Amino acid sequence: MTRYRINQKFHAVPPPSAGDVPSDRAVQAAEMFGIGLDETYEVTLFDGLALEVRPGDVVLVTGPSGSGKTVLLRRLVEAIASAEPGAHLVDLATVDPPGDLAVIDGLPCPFQEALEHLSSAGLADAFLLLRRPGELSDGQRWRLRLAHALARACAAAAGAGGAGGVGGAGAPVLIADEFCSTLDRLAARAIAYRVRRLATRHALTVLAATAHDDLAEDLAPDVLIAKHEGPGVEVAYRDAARGRPRDPHAGRTPAESEE
Repeated sequence: MTRYRINQKFHAVPPPSAGDVPSDRAVQAAEMFGIGLDETYEVTLFDGLALEVRPGDVVLVTGPSGSGKTVLLRRLVEAIASAEPGAHLVDLATVDPPGDLAVIDGLPCPFQEALEHLSSAGLADAFLLLRRPGELSDGQRWRLRLAHALARACAAAAGAGGAGGVGGAGAPVLIADEFCSTLDRLAARAIAYRVRRLATRHALTVLAATAHDDLAEDLAPDVLIAKHEGPGVEVAYRDAARGRPRDPHAGRTPAESEE
């Protein structure tokens, strides 16, 4: 188990730079809301947020748009990459299926595995399998990217053999911002359920974020992070024993505890 601490601050009003003269509109807007353009306003989004993430955990970040879900997801990914330099990070945002191949031909894995990943992503329709990415709808293209990301993550899991910590020794971490956000809610829940099953079977660590609050039951996250407006954040662990303060005497002999 690895404990990560997330910190994030930003300037609500950028610090003035030498020679940078604000426009009349900027001055008017600042005066309207009582903001001094020559002052620095620092906003704290996360201050020492402690997260315990184990290999194979499914982590779900929820909250309204603009609350900081993406920032939290990125800071967590950076923390994992720093702690585990050999981590195999599979970011759904960077997956680009080959546009010149039919859906069924694009996945670089055996036929049956390709079908499994496409089915997990909700692309089991026979006619869709024969189309090219450019012939799919936006939602279908998102599902295709998910299928490719799952294929890469599962291949990395097979090669890693479950060694190390979160993402350690090449073990995969699947990153999915805006998870199922563009899909109808029934399809989204079905895909969340399938991704959970695949993650459990292959010991994938999954980091997902979404503005929708209807996926927790089907995705069954091990770590559920609810980000509220402002600095408010709640963390719930599937295992109730996690996240509690550690007993300094745990695992020590009576003689050691008395020291």
